[in-house]
Amino acid sequence: MKVLNNIRSLALPLMLASMFVGVLIMSGCREEVGCTTRTADNYNPDAVRDDGSCVNARDKFLGIYNLTHICWPDTMLPLPRYMTISEDDLRVAEDDIKMLNFGEDSITVRALVNKHFITIPQQALSVRGIPMTFRGEGHIDENGYLTVLYSTWLMNGQQVKEDCVIFAQRIDN
Repeated sequence: MKVLNNIRSLALPLMLASMFVGVLIMSGCREEVGCTTRTADNYNPDAVRDDGSCVNARDKFLGIYNLTHICWPDTMLPLPRYMTISEDDLRVAEDDIKMLNFGEDSITVRALVNKHFITIPQQALSVRGIPMTFRGEGHIDENGYLTVLYSTWLMNGQQVKEDCVIFAQRIDN
C-alpha cells in the first residue's frame, strides 16, 4: 500500500514533466524557413528550407555610375567619368560582375560580390597593347555609393599604378 501511495504522489509531477518535455520537443521540430543562399543580403543561417525570399547581393551593384577616378602619384586631379556594372556569368552567376569603362583606360574588369563588398581578383588584361595585371577591392553603402581601391602592374611585376581609387554614385535608380 505504501508503494502505491508513493507512485500516486509521483504521478502528477511525472505527468507535468513529460508534458513539458513534449512541448519542448514539438516546438523544436518546427522548420525554420528563410533565405538559404549564403551570398544573399538576407541570408538566414538558421533556415533549413528556402522560402524564395533571397535578395541577391550582386543586384545592388548593377547599374550606371557617375564617378571620380584618382591615381597616386600620376593623376592628382580627379577625372570625372561614367562606369557601367553588369552581370557576368564567368563563374557563379550570383556573385560575378563586370565593371565596364573601368580605370583610366576604360577597360573591363571582373569582380566578385560578397554582401556589400567586391573583390577584383588578380587578372591579366591588355591596356593599349601592353599586358598588365589588375587587383583590388571595394565597398558599396546603402545609398549606392561605391568605393574601389586598386593597383596595376606590368606583367614583369613592375608596379605601374598604386593606390588608385574610384568614388562612384549610382545614377540609374
